[in-house]
Amino acid sequence: MIVRVPGLLNANQIGAVTAVMAKAEFIDGRHSGGPAVQDVKNNLQLDRDKSPGVTDADAVILGALGQNATVRAAVLPKRMLPPYYTKYTDGMAYGPHVDNPLMGAGGAAPLRTDVSFTLFLSPPDSYDGGELQIKGELGDATVKLPAGDAVVYPTGAIHQVTKVTRGERLCVVGWIQSMIADPTRRRIVYELDLVAQSLH
Repeated sequence: MIVRVPGLLNANQIGAVTAVMAKAEFIDGRHSGGPAVQDVKNNLQLDRDKSPGVTDADAVILGALGQNATVRAAVLPKRMLPPYYTKYTDGMAYGPHVDNPLMGAGGAAPLRTDVSFTLFLSPPDSYDGGELQIKGELGDATVKLPAGDAVVYPTGAIHQVTKVTRGERLCVVGWIQSMIADPTRRRIVYELDLVAQSLH
């Protein structure tokens, strides 16, 4: 189930996060990828150890995810990891891949990554290419959203970022453990929630 989350961050929150990214150090994104993605991953990733203010940015994003009604209904979050802050410049792309089913950070217990999210931070007209393409069970999606909008999708879905041919694509990606591991059951609960809202 691929679900758009419009307006996850407001303009002030976008400004706070991008200000942190503007002062941050970025490293080759392949440092965080396993052997399977070394040949397809070509992006930059914020170095958390050398980027002051990143925990403040984390709080903005994770707080917004936890409070958002669409995320709560579609994902039913149980645990979330600190997100990754990514940058794509001219010629960069991330080929077809599947995210890791288990992740950990900072010595915490591994998290089952049921749902992935991508939060867009760059206005879509500021760069060419850079579309997020997701293969879904109900059809494929090509996603390029306004700054502050996000999309959530099953971590097991094959997805990719097409080559950026102009400008700079800033995004935040992350992973959520849901209270419901099975994506089909999670979709049913979400659809029932939508029906209940429409009746109300």
